Amino acid sequence: MEQMEKHVVETLNFNGTLLAFDRIGLCAILLSGSMDTHVVAQLREKADAVTAGQRFNFVVDLDGVTYVSSTGLGFLMNLLKRKRDYVFLSNPRPAVLRPFNLFDVTNLFSYYRAVDDLVRQPGVPAEVVSAIRSQKESVRALGPHKRGLEILADYLENEEELHEIQRMTPYIHAAEQQDRITLPAEEKYASVLYMFLERAFSRAGECAGEPIDDQTVELVAKELMTNAVKHGYRHQQGGLVRASYAADPAKIVITFTDHGAGYAPAAPDDDGLPAAGLQLLRRLFDELTIGDADAAEAEGLVLGKGTTVRLVKYRAAAK
Repeated sequence: MEQMEKHVVETLNFNGTLLAFDRIGLCAILLSGSMDTHVVAQLREKADAVTAGQRFNFVVDLDGVTYVSSTGLGFLMNLLKRKRDYVFLSNPRPAVLRPFNLFDVTNLFSYYRAVDDLVRQPGVPAEVVSAIRSQKESVRALGPHKRGLEILADYLENEEELHEIQRMTPYIHAAEQQDRITLPAEEKYASVLYMFLERAFSRAGECAGEPIDDQTVELVAKELMTNAVKHGYRHQQGGLVRASYAADPAKIVITFTDHGAGYAPAAPDDDGLPAAGLQLLRRLFDELTIGDADAAEAEGLVLGKGTTVRLVKYRAAAK
């Protein structure tokens, strides 16, 4: 049996297990749950430790993954840079594959349908396949519950969840009743933004082009909030974001504003995905415009001009 080193990244809504077979230069990565921004940073740290700057082959099991952020996709793309010969992915479910399709990177990877199929792949010994199968069975299943609260759980430890839900209750009520909302600029509030946007799109009805399903609403909420926290407020505490929507017979318009440092086109990041979150949004919506926020309406931490993102999606019969 090949000597194996095991590393685990685990949160309430995510499990990532890395199996490193250093002698043959192969790393198997078994993922389950929501592959969000904050867990990706931990995954990258573990992968860096495993590979130590050397080229490896990678087998990535995505069977249990329910969501992949643009940062998560960037992590997978980065594996292509580190590969010796291949990166094999298990066939992701359609909702998970969607960011791959939007960025047109699906064909950069090789795919397998079941763990036993790996036996027929060159460079994957039977002992490694057996270890993957055994560890895959031990990765805990993540049970479904109300999606907004599930998204909140992406950012919390178990003991924090009840307290945080109580703290968020006024925001949740506003998200369920109003067409505009103000939220703290913290990534966990993507859960409330999801509830707000889910209600907005459900009221707008069927849209043209790329469908707006639950997974898309989750992606939009997380990408907007992450961009505000990371690029607008640069992770400083005390900022606020504002979101609103308006629908007419032809379209739905989403407006999202922060009062951070202001928007500047980003250079390609370490994963080779330039401004990945915004690129995803551009492919999902019919119109995307980015401009300075109105300083007269600034609330919370003000670091600069601030940024307003305006997203337009046409209704099915209107475009």
